[in-house]
Amino acid sequence: MNITHEERLEFLNARNDLRSTLDTLLECQDVWLSDVSKLEKLDSLMCKVLKFAPREDDNGKQLYYADWVLADDNNEKGE
Repeated sequence: MNITHEERLEFLNARNDLRSTLDTLLECQDVWLSDVSKLEKLDSLMCKVLKFAPREDDNGKQLYYADWVLADDNNEKGE
């Protein structure tokens, strides 16, 4: 897998947002709505760049609420 310099910078910014969010949670035992947005952006970045995908059932239906898998291993059902 090759990750570009731009993607590395995106991960760096996302990691820093994650650290800030975790610090807020630990210090205040609270979370800002903007922190939830940062977490969603990190999730999207990881799925896009690292090629994570929802697991599929035997009929090919995507199971968004199950643990995700590597896109190229999606035919494995995690059994």
